[in-house]
Amino acid sequence: DDRAFLRSTTRLFESEELPVVAFRSGEEFFENYDTGHPGCLLLYLKMPAMSGLDVLDMMRELDLVLPTIVMTAFGNVQSAVQAIKLGAIDFVEKPIHNNPELLELVRRTLSIDRVSQRIQQEAQETGNRLRLLTDREREILFRVADGLSSNEIANEFDLSLATVNSHRINILKKMDVGSVRNLISLISRYRFVQQPPLPKTKMAQKKRR
Repeated sequence: DDRAFLRSTTRLFESEELPVVAFRSGEEFFENYDTGHPGCLLLYLKMPAMSGLDVLDMMRELDLVLPTIVMTAFGNVQSAVQAIKLGAIDFVEKPIHNNPELLELVRRTLSIDRVSQRIQQEAQETGNRLRLLTDREREILFRVADGLSSNEIANEFDLSLATVNSHRINILKKMDVGSVRNLISLISRYRFVQQPPLPKTKMAQKKRR
């Protein structure tokens, strides 16, 4: 909320050829932030109306994934610990402009977010492709990803081996991968990101009844 501080901080990052956008409040940030834009958030904790902790709490509610570095008053470690519990990845103490570690910390955080953005994008694309599969194809896909052979899958679902192999070919096409090995790797990464589970298949619902 300090205009002079915003101007000087903006100039600091621009001098290092780091694009920066300044917001005067948490409310202004949420009104204008483009969720598809990679970056990191440098967040001051002590602000009127919506505090930095309020911002972090709202980000959690909105599932907004943006690596955040918090700025605290000198010696106020307790606030930094609270912020980290709410999802911040690191903190710096004011004054920040003469802090030699700040720019390195920001660059490191940006590199983390670039990797995270790629992983999230792949997971989203994988989820979209999974929705193209039939219930049976999805069940077979996860058996393949768990390392089951075609014979084992055929026995479990009481299908012919030819039918299972036909499903596997369709799965590879729909998932846009060239081999079972690539399929297993893709599903492993998808599971690692912990995407929300897909709705139960009709078959699974029938079995549960």
